[in-house]
Amino acid sequence: MTRPDVIVAGAGIIGTMIAWHLVRNGARVVLADPAQQPASASSATWASAGGLRRQGRSAADQPLTRIAAARWPGTEAELEADLEVSLGGHLHLTETEAGLEVIRARVATDRNAGLEIELVEGAHLREIAPEVTPRALAGAWTPGDGQAHPGRVARAVLAAFLRAGGEARLGAPVRLTRGAAGVTGITTGPDALEAPLTIVAAGAWSLELLAGLGLTLPLRWRALTMLLSDMAVPGLLAPTVTAVGRNLSLKQLRSGQFMLGGNWMSRPTGQGLQALPVDTHMSEQWSTGVAVMPRLARHRMVHAWAGAEAQSPDGNPLIGRMSMPGLYLAAGFSNHGFQISPAVGAAVAEDVARGGHPLLVPFDPHRLDAMDRDALARFRSAPILAVA
Repeated sequence: MTRPDVIVAGAGIIGTMIAWHLVRNGARVVLADPAQQPASASSATWASAGGLRRQGRSAADQPLTRIAAARWPGTEAELEADLEVSLGGHLHLTETEAGLEVIRARVATDRNAGLEIELVEGAHLREIAPEVTPRALAGAWTPGDGQAHPGRVARAVLAAFLRAGGEARLGAPVRLTRGAAGVTGITTGPDALEAPLTIVAAGAWSLELLAGLGLTLPLRWRALTMLLSDMAVPGLLAPTVTAVGRNLSLKQLRSGQFMLGGNWMSRPTGQGLQALPVDTHMSEQWSTGVAVMPRLARHRMVHAWAGAEAQSPDGNPLIGRMSMPGLYLAAGFSNHGFQISPAVGAAVAEDVARGGHPLLVPFDPHRLDAMDRDALARFRSAPILAVA
């Protein structure tokens, strides 16, 4: 490849989606990551729950969410790969009368935003998810939602990127380089690469990359825990499930195993982005799953792992050109970047090519520059093991 137009640092789901869409738009692109392949431990994509959930998103997210939702059903054909896409819907439950008001508010808000969502109770709820707790009174139901395999998706997007003419530099250390006029590109292993624009889309690793330029971001590192059960009969739970007042996401995989997520924090090891699950958190996380789906009590946990996320104070990502020339940021997706990743990739590619994408305006990376310093310090210094 001749001198690239764009370098993308970060081969997770956001970085690969951006790189692929850039190449589809005719740009010469190099994708770089110190990992040997996308979705490697301990990245956010590696530990993603893989949920394709539209309901309960922020107002800023909603337009991207709807665009992405329209694309997910055809993504396997588009990428020529089995991504384990399953659109069994999403069900957000309540077990209490107080939670019923939360469900009604969510349904009203999302319906006003143009989302196909309904309140389900009684026999209809049991038809959708027969195995959930009999204490469940009602749920917010979005039939078009579901799940996909994050690792398979990221690797398939990388393959599509390479087929389209992109170049990947994986498995060597990456560092941003800076000249008198701004960011000039990267060094990766022994090589120096220059480009007019470098996009940092590296999740929690973005903090380290930008620190090398003397830049700090209004983001914090967090690592989330995922649990996997032993085998069960496939087809017991079609929708992905969350619940009011419960720190849990629950789904059944194609294999029949159940996957449990949520905002259960892991312990940093001090070695890069690596983190280790915490025994007490895993126990509570599993118990929460059993409370929502009693059948889980018949099974056992067989695997637990953790991956690092970059989280922003308002829960929305930072996407756009930085004040430092030559630098573009797409990070801080705060545990919900997977579903919107196809729309983010397309929007960023269009923004780079033409400048100023309207759907990215709410995510301006400098929108939090005026944030109170004390509040930002409290956000960054909050205990890493705090359970959200």
